[in-house]
Amino acid sequence: MSRSREPDLTAIRRSVERVGKLSDGLIRFGPFRLGADAALSWIPGVGEIYSGGAAIFLLAQGARARVPLRTLLMAGALMGGRTLITAIPLAGPAAADLMALHGLSARMIARAIDKRIAAGAPSGKAAPDGRAWGWRGGMANAGV
Repeated sequence: MSRSREPDLTAIRRSVERVGKLSDGLIRFGPFRLGADAALSWIPGVGEIYSGGAAIFLLAQGARARVPLRTLLMAGALMGGRTLITAIPLAGPAAADLMALHGLSARMIARAIDKRIAAGAPSGKAAPDGRAWGWRGGMANAGV
């Protein structure tokens, strides 16, 4: 893979962080944070579409950055559960507003990207121990 086609880990991390903040961190009330995800969850159908779209974006960016599969599965489960909860009339959006799971998932993915950046591993190249980056290579043991 040529150097110009490798993903820019810093740009991917910034985009993940932005979506996490947009989804769950626009407004703070003490320990609670609200964002677009909480506001849109009260509009039937719209909340689920936004929540699902944000989840797909975060997971796709994580996959582009080659974060550990374990991290992507955990983030996907958290965001999927949050999206399903909003489908319960009235109680669902209220409960989901208390859970900033898109923001948490974004932070998990960003931490995994930070580890790749700190390790100095060029995207799509070899891990510091010489193994290939990928689902079974050096990243499998990087965990979050």
